[in-house]
Amino acid sequence: MSTRIPTLDGWRGLAILLVLFDHAQAALVGRYVRPWTQTGQHGVTLFFVLSGFLITSKLIAGPIDLKKFYLRRVFRLMPTAWAYLSVLLLLNQLTGIEWLSLSELRSCLLFYRNFHAAPGMAGHFWSLSIEEQFYLTWPCLLLLAGARRSRWLAAGSILAIAAYRFVFWAHYSRPGPNLESQVRMDALLVGCLLALLLVSPRVRLLGAQWSKLWAVSAIAGLLYYMARFHTLAPLCESVAIAGLLSASLLHSGSVAAKPLSFAPLAWLGTVSYSVYLWQSLFVPIGRTPLMHVASFFVAMPIFALGSYYCIERPCTRLGHKLTSEAGGARNLHPTIDRGAEVEIA
Repeated sequence: MSTRIPTLDGWRGLAILLVLFDHAQAALVGRYVRPWTQTGQHGVTLFFVLSGFLITSKLIAGPIDLKKFYLRRVFRLMPTAWAYLSVLLLLNQLTGIEWLSLSELRSCLLFYRNFHAAPGMAGHFWSLSIEEQFYLTWPCLLLLAGARRSRWLAAGSILAIAAYRFVFWAHYSRPGPNLESQVRMDALLVGCLLALLLVSPRVRLLGAQWSKLWAVSAIAGLLYYMARFHTLAPLCESVAIAGLLSASLLHSGSVAAKPLSFAPLAWLGTVSYSVYLWQSLFVPIGRTPLMHVASFFVAMPIFALGSYYCIERPCTRLGHKLTSEAGGARNLHPTIDRGAEVEIA
């Protein structure tokens, strides 16, 4: 029976806290208190690195079964997302206000919301679209190329995306273009490359020896990038996140890593997908500060937790049940348990 890794759930908890802190400012004061308090994009970048790392770790832990992988992804992600979209469509009918247009609905269902620039209540589906595009391509490439060649494929793609983003930074650092896959996918691939490298005993040994040192510089770098970049994260931010992630896994019992296993933070990480989906609905609700507080801090948790316990968790279990095999695949990855998952997505 698989168990979760609290350290990884703690990272997810931190990621969703960054998103909630960003959106809470919009709910309470209608603006960012300071430029550096725009933390939402950094939270999503953290989610991306985690997702690439965990998905790749699960895929290389045994023979890649695409049918099983995609069935589990559908049951893990789609029911909760469809429930959210259905509520928006219901609000269309009940209020006479367009909460979700048909064009926005289409972009969410077909996973191109990050290229659909029109505003809407499902705008946060941009990150889900990137994740789904990643799921549709990376497992197939990993199966065809193999783990060893996929390292070079991931590394080359990361450098190509980073170079392209640097050359056209003025265009893509604006709201709208900054959500497009060609300038955001490298964060996922950094996580993929980290998982592929940690398979090597030599890399793990070197990481265990030096990760405590690079973690200090990674923390400093991450704080600098969060303060300096607000709409588009550079490659160095994803690398810093990967460095911290690997250090916390290789030294999970260290004083610096133990706070990530703090039970409330780890629990928040487990429910982060449902929280991410539903929080956007409650940011604009209410005409008075008290109504804003009630909608974001009372109604939103009720809907998010209801979604997690009544939709997300049962459907995830059903997906695993339908695809389970007698005995299961042996976990070949030394650092990741097969039960650990992350999506926002």
